[in-house]
Amino acid sequence: MTNSTGVVARIIEGWHVGWIVNLTSGAPTSVTAQNMLYANGTPDIVGPFDPRSVGVYWGSGANSGSGNYFAPGTYLTDKDPQCANVTASQGLQAACTLNAVFDAKTHQVLLQNPLPGTRGTLGQRAVEVPGKWRFDGNIMKKITIHEGKTLEFRADASNVFNHPEPANPILDINSTNFGAITGANAKSTLHRQFQAQLRFSF
Repeated sequence: MTNSTGVVARIIEGWHVGWIVNLTSGAPTSVTAQNMLYANGTPDIVGPFDPRSVGVYWGSGANSGSGNYFAPGTYLTDKDPQCANVTASQGLQAACTLNAVFDAKTHQVLLQNPLPGTRGTLGQRAVEVPGKWRFDGNIMKKITIHEGKTLEFRADASNVFNHPEPANPILDINSTNFGAITGANAKSTLHRQFQAQLRFSF
């Protein structure tokens, strides 16, 4: 539109666009097991468990508001094998609430609670929780109406792509929801938002 003049030129020229991209890596966190010394219990690795094989997998349909941090069908939780060593007298074995993480296909034990008086072999902060990113933008136009009089229009948009920030997954092997992501972080503030301003200066 280099040949435009008059009102048309004033409308289409001189626009200013800006944007901010926020990228946040996931913080290291621990897979937890039964509480040990200082409540820092971690599980024992007894099978091929890769703490780096993670990602955000959202559900669909009725489960679209939740997801998992491990690929669907990878892991399941079931009774910890050491519960079988608890005496069955007086119903103590049935009262054992410890769980372990199994390979969903082979049912091989991968993570289990450490024995009393020992610390888990997985170690602290072995998994990174989901990272986050957000794209914010703005557009502005100033029009000179007359000498000393200007009209300025500005529009700001936050979270332009309406991208959710997943909540941290459940990483307690004794939970039946191991790996579950129950929703988005601060969901009420993450939806796409627009704000427009019109300013007349004289």
